[in-house]
Amino acid sequence: QNDDKKQTGDPLRAATGVRPSLHPTTINAIAEALKLRSLQTIKETKDDDEDEEMFFRVSDTVQPLDVALTAGRIASIAIGKRQESSKEDGMKLTTPEEQTIAGRIMGVIMRLETLEEELYKRVSSVDWVADYGEWDSFGVMEEEHSILASEKANVSLDKKIAEDPLFCMNRAECLLALFLHEVETPSLQKVNETVPDDSKIDFLDADRFEVIIQS
Repeated sequence: QNDDKKQTGDPLRAATGVRPSLHPTTINAIAEALKLRSLQTIKETKDDDEDEEMFFRVSDTVQPLDVALTAGRIASIAIGKRQESSKEDGMKLTTPEEQTIAGRIMGVIMRLETLEEELYKRVSSVDWVADYGEWDSFGVMEEEHSILASEKANVSLDKKIAEDPLFCMNRAECLLALFLHEVETPSLQKVNETVPDDSKIDFLDADRFEVIIQS
């Protein structure tokens, strides 16, 4: 019975040994973290019935370990969903691939504010972004420079992230690119190690790549 031997996945990809990109899972998880953080800020209330509160910003009452646990939880959920979907595409993540994705998700979430400051710095230093109103393509708000000085600006940004999925996704992509270029690659070079996809940044168009990576 042919039905008993239903083929799953991409036969061509399987035959050539080309592995699926790790970036979609990572970017989606970072975007989810951004959205969760923004909704948390907008609500400004705590629900005692929640199973587990999430922490994204270190403060007097939130320790780095709390943020790390949140990041780990988000990474675990993302990888679990990807492995579940592999039943359809036939390309289950290997252990090194899982570790790479988890490291990137956690690495970005634990450095969110630092990476966000650097992203704004690079984007705002390029004249054509403002001239042509291309802020959204980087997931950055023009007035974001005041985010640290104004709680109102912070809420404004969080609302934008929560209400504009494309803006949120663009921001996630740019933050991952910064992490790969500024954190992961130098760290791996120091110990002469590599990851399954060699830290390639192949998910940005040429204009965004030039602004973020070559600025």
